[in-house]
Amino acid sequence: MASPESPLLLDTHVLVWAATGDPRLERIDIALLRDPARDLCVNAVVAFELADLQSRGRIALSEPIEFLQQHMDLRLIDFPTACWQIAATLPPIHGDPIDRMLIAHALHAGMTLVTADPIIRRYPVACA
Repeated sequence: MASPESPLLLDTHVLVWAATGDPRLERIDIALLRDPARDLCVNAVVAFELADLQSRGRIALSEPIEFLQQHMDLRLIDFPTACWQIAATLPPIHGDPIDRMLIAHALHAGMTLVTADPIIRRYPVACA
């Protein structure tokens, strides 16, 4: 459950869905994403994953993160150094290291992780 004041940390697929108007975005609480009181955050790990997926032609989104940052009012944030240690101690429920890094970042910073990934939701992290 999302805390009413916590910033939102977007998972990569949510960022792509929001940017492209993908109908799968209906799986997410869209009102939460549109709440002007909430910061929409993308960490550097997701920015890298987005650029990697774009360079390999894996997604139909060509705009760079800087464009999305400006047009979607996103805050691009660094991945805190302390988070790798948190990620390393998470149980191996999820096989994707980037997703474990997002979980660690959300836990460390008290953020709500916006994701449709059911495996992420098995961790003790606030999700929306």
